[in-house]
Parts: sequence; structure tokens; C-alpha cells
Amino acid sequence: MTAVRYAAVLDELAVPQEELDRTVQILDSCPELKGMLESPVISKAQRGRVIDRVFPECVRNFLKAAADRGGIGEVAESIDIYREQRLKKAGIITAGLIYAEPPDAERLKKMEQFICRQYGASGVRWEMEENTSLIGGFTLRVNGREYDYSVLGRLKGLEQKLTWR
Repeated sequence: MTAVRYAAVLDELAVPQEELDRTVQILDSCPELKGMLESPVISKAQRGRVIDRVFPECVRNFLKAAADRGGIGEVAESIDIYREQRLKKAGIITAGLIYAEPPDAERLKKMEQFICRQYGASGVRWEMEENTSLIGGFTLRVNGREYDYSVLGRLKGLEQKLTWR
């Protein structure tokens, strides 16, 4: 719930996405820094000085407020929620594609057209992952729905049909 509220604050601040990505990268690359910012032992003033030295100017006040409320652990999730909200406002939907072999541009375009038609979107942001255990084909995930066109999925389906008889 806190992450959703923080995402709303980021929306009001209209922080550039590049700066948010940089912020997440800094937090992820240095767990000690994140731990220090979450620590109740470190004074508010000390946390503020560290934030001023390390992070982009446009996110400093946001991070100070999050640190004061013990919410540094929610920052990365908040940024993800904010990114999804911005994409949704722009009519762009996020789709996960897990494939055995990378799809060519034509197949990717056809999948994008299908997704836009099915979900009323104007574009697709792809999250792609290679998984050779699929043997062939792909699995597509959009808005919590999964379309399994993999060889492994077909084999599992066939196995279920045969064992249910």
C-alpha cells in the first residue's frame, strides 16, 4: 500500500524516468547504502547528507521523506508502479514473452497487433526472457493471462489428456 502512495507522489513530482532508473540502480548496486538509509540508528540529518551526496537532485526530497518514514525498501516497487501507471496512461501495455528462440521482427509485430487488439492498447512494452526448456515456441503473459504456445506446454497438455482417461 505504501508503494502505491509513493508512486502517486512520484507522479505529482513528474520525475524523469532516467533519474528514477538511476536511483534504483544506485540502491540495488549498494546494499550497504540501502541498509544505512533504512537504519533507525542513523540520524535523520546523516541520512539527508548521504542522500544529497549520492542521488539525483530531483529525487532527494522524495528519498528523504521515504527514509524518514522507513520506506526506503518500498522505493524500487514504487518506481515500478509509477512506470506502469505512466505506460497505462499512454495506452501502452506490458507483455512478458518467454521464448525458446528469439522471435523475428515480423512475429513480434503480429504478437503486438494481437495484444493491442485484445486489450485495446496503443502499444506494447516487452519484457523478454529466453528459456530453452520450452523446447520450442513461446509463452506470452499479458494482464495476468497466459498464452502458452510452447512445445513443452503442448507436451504437458497431451500428457494430461492421456492420464485423465
